Formats: sequence, structure tokens, C-alpha cells
Amino acid sequence: MTDYMFFLPLSPMAEGLTAVQAEVEFGVMQANGDCIGIGICRIITTHQLQAHRRRRCARAQALLCVSEARRLCIFFPRSGMLPCTERAIFRKPLFALPQPLFLSEAVRRALPQLQQLIVAAGTYPIRASAAGYWIAF
Repeated sequence: MTDYMFFLPLSPMAEGLTAVQAEVEFGVMQANGDCIGIGICRIITTHQLQAHRRRRCARAQALLCVSEARRLCIFFPRSGMLPCTERAIFRKPLFALPQPLFLSEAVRRALPQLQQLIVAAGTYPIRASAAGYWIAF
């Protein structure tokens, strides 16, 4: 993993960053479309949520933004997830992504300054705050 450590704000809105609301489903996608285990299964931007079929996957609300290095950053507010999801996903200081995550066209359109099309498999540091969790990819 390349080290993309830089200062992350406590909240994207506090820093005036452009943020896109989304829902993140955690796990690895299975043949039936369900997600199990660790990682990010899919990112559904807000405008896609109405058309998206809800599954029984662990999920959390998220704000997507772009770092100074033009990489994807995700802020997960504590208020946007169930306590069991928070314990399962964010109890360790590293977030494991066992498979590469291909960013959808909707995510790339919503964040035109983003330079990556794929988030590489690896482990990424989690920065915790009172409001939630930041992960910079």
C-alpha cells in the first residue's frame, strides 16, 4: 500500500470539502449479490439508493470526498451505522480491503477530481474521532 497519510479533517463539512452522500455495504460480493466478511462490497451514491435493492449486508452511511492527493476518502459518521456494524468494522485501527474495489461510474461522476478508478487491495489506517471514522484510500 502506498502511504497516503495526510491531515484529515474531523468533518468534511467543517473543512468546506465537496462531499457526496452514500451508503457503503461491507464485505466481499458473492455470486448471489450478497456481501460477507470484510472489505467494501459496494458504494451506493444517494441518487442510486432508490433503485438499489436492499440486501442483508452490513452497511453504513458515508460521506465521500477527495484528498489533496486526489484519492478517495470516506467519512463514516457514528450516527449512520448500527452499533454492531461499528464494533465489527471499526474496532481495529486498520481497515482491510481483501479485494480491489472498482469505483462505479456514479462515484467517479460525483467526484470528478478523483484520479483513481480502482482502490487497491490492502490495509488502510482508520482515523477515529468523536463524530466518526475516516479512511483515506
